[in-house]
Amino acid sequence: MHEVTEFIYTSQSGSILPGLQWYEQIVITRNGAVLTRNGRTPDSQVNGGQWEIALPTERLEAFFTQLAAIDTSHIRRIEPDDPPDGGDTESFTIVYANGQRLELRFDPGVTYSGGGEAIASLGREFIRNLDLPVDAGRYE
Repeated sequence: MHEVTEFIYTSQSGSILPGLQWYEQIVITRNGAVLTRNGRTPDSQVNGGQWEIALPTERLEAFFTQLAAIDTSHIRRIEPDDPPDGGDTESFTIVYANGQRLELRFDPGVTYSGGGEAIASLGREFIRNLDLPVDAGRYE
């Protein structure tokens, strides 16, 4: 089991109106999390900015322990035969204490086998349960 020091989640919108397109990044460390978001155009309706998210140490330790326990040696990216048009893109990056990184990029229609879906599921659940600051909604 390798020690995990950081987990990075990124999300970007797919084919929607330019003023509604976003790019988000949530960096989770053993000290807490930071959400950074921006719009894709100068006239964006996206609520851009950076927000720090305080988290209990026990919750962070449990999350990093669960990530470290996932066997990543057999992860394989599975491309769709016919990729769908549009759709959001997500990526999940695990940063290990030795400096190595594992990135899973979920373009529309892409799945992973061998532990990749477990990492994505764990990351999505953790992020879904974050208590974001009141002023951190996606749109203004």
